Amino acid sequence: MPAICGSYARGKMMRLTRLDECGAPVPGPTGTLVTKGFVSVGMTPNYQDPEEITQPDANGDLCIDDQSRPALRWVDLSMVFCNIDPEAINIITGNPLVVNDATPTPSSVGWRLDSDLTGTANFAVEVWSGKTGQSCGAGGLEYGYWLWPFVVQARIGEASIANAALTLTLTARTSTGSGWGVGPYDVIKSAVTPFPEGPLETAIGPSVHQHFEVTTVAPPTPACGAIALAA
Repeated sequence: MPAICGSYARGKMMRLTRLDECGAPVPGPTGTLVTKGFVSVGMTPNYQDPEEITQPDANGDLCIDDQSRPALRWVDLSMVFCNIDPEAINIITGNPLVVNDATPTPSSVGWRLDSDLTGTANFAVEVWSGKTGQSCGAGGLEYGYWLWPFVVQARIGEASIANAALTLTLTARTSTGSGWGVGPYDVIKSAVTPFPEGPLETAIGPSVHQHFEVTTVAPPTPACGAIALAA
């Protein structure tokens, strides 16, 4: 069948979405957050090593030589941020926010590293990457769209306060059993005119850890702090 191929460079945008314990998006006033303030997102599939069964015969030659297939356990994620958004930390890790006394609505000004809450959050990560050497087609510019639909057990890594840029590294892993479905956002355009936008063409299954596709839907607009996710 025809395919759309390309070379990709740079991270354009990231979107975080709060999930419940079943991996489904949680509607609410702070259900989603869009940021441009990340340095990198590293992804490393974690496999259980294949089991090998060998048995020589009486002459010392291999009689049985069998190996199971590698089993994907999860994908390890490493996210490095250069713009520290307290509400992003809250969505990713579950650590509580620190707020000021502004009225009528306090502002989130920080977070606390709490041993009772660290790693309790469930969230989804979407990232848009740029496509090199392209010109606008009928549907618009193309982007690489990456989705990790069910991410758990996030941790805050080492950071240094010094005469240098401060970055913050957060690690987490994906999980099976996603309730993402086709997602709560319009992330693709139909390939047929008039190119209407919509959610994923097919739902994310319970064994899916990562999704990638080419899209002509532009990345969302970044903002400081979380915003509402509609039901």
